[in-house]
Amino acid sequence: MKTIVLVPPLTEPVTLLEAKEQLRIEPAFTEDDSYISSLISVARERCESYCNQYFTEQDIKILYSGSIPSVVSLPYPSLTVTSVTYTDSDNAQQTVNPINYIVDSTNQTITFTNTYSALNYQVLATTSAPPKINGVQQAIKLILTDLYELRTETAVGVSLAENPAVKAVLYPYRESLGI
Repeated sequence: MKTIVLVPPLTEPVTLLEAKEQLRIEPAFTEDDSYISSLISVARERCESYCNQYFTEQDIKILYSGSIPSVVSLPYPSLTVTSVTYTDSDNAQQTVNPINYIVDSTNQTITFTNTYSALNYQVLATTSAPPKINGVQQAIKLILTDLYELRTETAVGVSLAENPAVKAVLYPYRESLGI
C-alpha cells in the first residue's frame, strides 16, 4: 500500500502568525515567511506520519496491489471515499460503481458486493481533521522551533533528535498502528 497526496491542504493547522509568535519573530519581519511556511508543512507532515492520520483536508490516492478483496481496511480515520478504480487483466482502468461497495467510516472499511479481478486498485478519498487538535498544533510548533533554530551553519554537527515533548502531546492522536 502506498498513499499519494493529490491536492495538498489549503490551510495549515498552525498559521504563519502563530508560528512567528512561537519563534518570537516580529510579525513585521517577513524575510523568512516562505521558509517558515514550508517548515509548518514539514512539521505537520511529521505529525501526520507519526500519528497515521491527517490533520487537514487533503485529497489522497491510496494504491494497493493485487485483486480487490471483499473487505478493504482503510489505513486512515475520517476519510470520505470519492471513488474506487482498478486495473483489470487487460491493463484497462475501470471504475467500481459506488452502488457496489459500502464505506463503513466507524470500522474504516470498504465492503464490496461484487468480486473484481485486478492487477491493482486505488481508493481516492478526502481526508478531514479531527475536531480537536490542540495537542497537534503544539507539536507542530515544537517541531517548527527545532527546525528553525537548527537551520544555520552553526548547528552543523548538532543532532535533531526526537523531542520527547512532541511524542507526549501526539500520543493520544495515534491511529490504527496495531498494538
